[in-house]
Amino acid sequence: MKKYLVFLLVILLLSTACQTVNELPLKKETPHLAVIKQTGKANIVILNKDYKVVEEKKIGHFLIDGQVDGQTLYAIDPGIEQPLKNLYAVNVHDLSYQTLALPYIPHKIFIHDRVAYIATSSVSKAGFPFMLVDLDSFSLIDTFTVPGAVRSFIPVENGITLYVNTGGSHNYGPYAKKIRVGKRTAGKYAILETIETPQELPPNDVIWYQKKNIAVYAGFAKGPKPRWVKQPEAYTSKMKVLDPKTGSSLQEIDLDESFPQQIVRKGDLAFINHYTDLDMTGEMITVFDLKTMKQVDKIRSETPSFIALDGSHLVVANYVPGTVSVIDTQKRKQIQHVTVGERPSKVLVIPDHETALR
Repeated sequence: MKKYLVFLLVILLLSTACQTVNELPLKKETPHLAVIKQTGKANIVILNKDYKVVEEKKIGHFLIDGQVDGQTLYAIDPGIEQPLKNLYAVNVHDLSYQTLALPYIPHKIFIHDRVAYIATSSVSKAGFPFMLVDLDSFSLIDTFTVPGAVRSFIPVENGITLYVNTGGSHNYGPYAKKIRVGKRTAGKYAILETIETPQELPPNDVIWYQKKNIAVYAGFAKGPKPRWVKQPEAYTSKMKVLDPKTGSSLQEIDLDESFPQQIVRKGDLAFINHYTDLDMTGEMITVFDLKTMKQVDKIRSETPSFIALDGSHLVVANYVPGTVSVIDTQKRKQIQHVTVGERPSKVLVIPDHETALR
C-alpha cells in the first residue's frame, strides 16, 4: 500500500511539474531593428540585438516609407495596382497594427514631437497636398498645400523645415525652396516662412553639425537623367555646408560617388550611402571627416538603399541582395550580414522601452 501511495505521489508531482512548464509564457525576443521591405511575403521584419530575425509579417500592399517613434513603427502605404491612402501604426513587439485612412496618397513621412508630417505624391495646380497626423490620438490634424515635391525634412522648434522641388518639365532654373511649417498663434499648422534658395535641386538629406547644416545633393552627371533637369551634366553629386537661416551655400565638396541619398553623423564622422532607386544601382558608402571636410574612407555595400546609426554600428539595408549589413563605425568594416528577404528599403532602430518612455 505504501509503495502504491509513493508511486501515485511521484506521478502527481511529475504531472504538476509538466503542467507548470507548459503554462510558463515563452520568452519573447526584444525587438531592436525594424526592416521595411517593398515586396515579398512579409514586408516588415523584426531583428533582435544580435541582428537575428525574430518576427515578420505582411501589412498592407506597398510600404513606401516609415519611421519608429517609441515602440511603434509608423508606415505609409500608397498601394501598387490600386492606390491606397493608409498610415499604419505597428506594435513592434507583436506586429499588431491600426490603420488610419488618409485623404491623399502618401509618399514620405517624418515624425517630430508626436506629429507625423506626411508628404504626398498627389499634385494640383496649387502644389502638393501635405498632411499632419496627431500620433497620440492617431487622427488627422490638418491638410494644406506646399509649393513643390518634398525631398527632405529638418526638425526645428515648433515644427519642421522642408526642402521642396518646385520645378517641372516647363520650368527650369533655381527652384528649390526651403519651407518652415509650424503652429500659428491660434494653434493651427501652416507654412510660416518660405525661403528661395540659390540651388536648382533641393538636398536629399540634411544633418546638423557645429551650428551649420551639412547637406548632400544627388547630381545627374552620371547615371539616369530626369527630363525636368535642363542641364543634367552640370549637376555633380555634392556635399554642401549651408547657412541654417538662409540656406545659402558656405562650402561645396564634390563627391567621388554618384547619387548620395542620406548622410548620418557619428561624432565628427559622416557616413553617406550612394544609391539610386531610378535603376537600383550603387555599391558604396563614403566616410567624411567633418572637421576637415575630406573623405577618409569608402565601404563597399551592394545597393545600400538606407543607413541608420545603432550605437557604434552603422546598419545598412541592401536593396537588391535583400540583406542588412552591420558595420563597425570605428574600424569601418562590415562585421555582420543578415538575410531579410526581398528588397529592404529602410532599416530603423527601435529604442529600448526605458529610452522610449523618456
